[in-house]
Amino acid sequence: MAERALAVGIALALALGVVALLAVFTICQPKAPGEAPQPTKPKIVLVPVDFVIGGPETDRVVKALVELSQRRDVAGVILIINSPGGTVSGTEALYTALRGLNKTKYAVVVGLGASGAYYTAVAAERIYAAPSSWVGSIGVVAVIWPDLYLYDAGDYVYTTGPLKYYGEDLLSYYDDVEKIRQNFVKAVLEGRRGRIKANPAVFETAGLFTAEEALRLGLVDKVGGVLDAARDMAEELGLRNYSLVYLGGIANTTGAAAWRVPLSQLLNASPVPVFYIYPGVLQIDVRPGVPRNATLPTSPLGKPYVVLDMSHGNMVPRGFIEVLRAELAVRGFALVAAASEYQLTSLLANATGLVVVNPTAPFSKDALAAVLNATARGVRAAYFYDMRASAVVVSGGAAYVAPYSAYAVFDPLPMHFNMSGLRAVYNFTAGGGTYLQNWQFVYAEPSGNWSLLSGVRRLALFSPSAVATNAPHRLTVRGYVFGYGEGNYTVAAQAGNFLFVGSVRSFTPYFITLGDNRRFFSNVVAWLTEPRQIKAAKAPHASGVIYVGG
Repeated sequence: MAERALAVGIALALALGVVALLAVFTICQPKAPGEAPQPTKPKIVLVPVDFVIGGPETDRVVKALVELSQRRDVAGVILIINSPGGTVSGTEALYTALRGLNKTKYAVVVGLGASGAYYTAVAAERIYAAPSSWVGSIGVVAVIWPDLYLYDAGDYVYTTGPLKYYGEDLLSYYDDVEKIRQNFVKAVLEGRRGRIKANPAVFETAGLFTAEEALRLGLVDKVGGVLDAARDMAEELGLRNYSLVYLGGIANTTGAAAWRVPLSQLLNASPVPVFYIYPGVLQIDVRPGVPRNATLPTSPLGKPYVVLDMSHGNMVPRGFIEVLRAELAVRGFALVAAASEYQLTSLLANATGLVVVNPTAPFSKDALAAVLNATARGVRAAYFYDMRASAVVVSGGAAYVAPYSAYAVFDPLPMHFNMSGLRAVYNFTAGGGTYLQNWQFVYAEPSGNWSLLSGVRRLALFSPSAVATNAPHRLTVRGYVFGYGEGNYTVAAQAGNFLFVGSVRSFTPYFITLGDNRRFFSNVVAWLTEPRQIKAAKAPHASGVIYVGG
């Protein structure tokens, strides 16, 4: 019985062995040509960067790039760039993710590759630009609100240090903006090492270049599109059979194009208001909480006084008012505001001086006559004109930060003294280690016997505005004016009792500490309040104009 069982077991084992051999034989047999499994094609992934860099879109792309680095079927990545740039943090996050990606990387600019978008592109081994594209804007946009630094922390805010409230001293902040710009330039020089064909100083202007210009400068490697880049990448990698896929097809990401960016939205996207972005896409919108102009009395209160014209939509930075009022106070004078042309006319009857800052509405015939009669009587007028100044405009209950140049109108007042305001003067040799080497600062080293320049050896003026005049006393600077070119430009001039000064921001807190700015401003205030004979005014005309007494 046992022998029979053993025989059955052996027979069963042999049978199973035969089955196994047959199975192995079957598996090892070559299959028909149409039955072989197809190997996975290597992929070249197209990554659109068609949004303002920073925020959810950027986070999704960065996450997807990390996932791509772990995929064996991805041979290379091509960025398709059409973006104005964005926040510093978002740009650097995308740039570092690309630098760390262990794949071959190309970039193609198909529309706009500006600022942070170009910063991102230099992480690629090769950069292409479509024929009609624009490349460059290598620089920084910083939103700086000097007025905020005039305010101490409220007594209900407890901090462990004076800079805890502000973050840092304002001038140190300006220097940090320059350092951020240098990071950008350094990334370009590293990413384009050996390929830059122009003096790196050309990038200091933050210019935007056409594709052909960018190729000539070495900012891009070839004028071409996405398919050109894909073909060249495949040739470099030795790929004969590959597929082009968009990032959205293999990773969970979607782009969102945005070409006009509200400034408030951008500010909310970054803890520090510094951006790698092309300024042309910014919409200057509501900035709630910005301090308005200081509250000023409208009557002299028994003191000698200088009138501040506020009756012509004047855009006066609060800081300027604070400095002016302090300079007058130490001389025993009050600063009195004229909120209407009638008040202006009335106050000029007994004033020693008049200050006009950036009017956005012209002086009427009567107001003009009042000022001309006042200066004829001996009242001195200082007219501050700054095309690049900005101020808070309140409309419909909302506060808007607006540039003076957007509201400036032809004002006949300076013309009566043979003066006419021009555009701003710039230092076109931009770039440097500190903010004082920024293109917007222009230096003046006065000479001559003009009393207002007494003790003034060097002025550091913030993009002063030029004036056309043949006045006997003038302050000139060497600079560049768009539309006029490089040359010597007058930025301050005096004709009799009328003074034109082509700057406002230069005489606000922080800026006024530079060079001899404070000394010059102090000389101006001393000139306004200098003891002298001022003729009495006759009784007002029916129009309210005060005429010169005989």
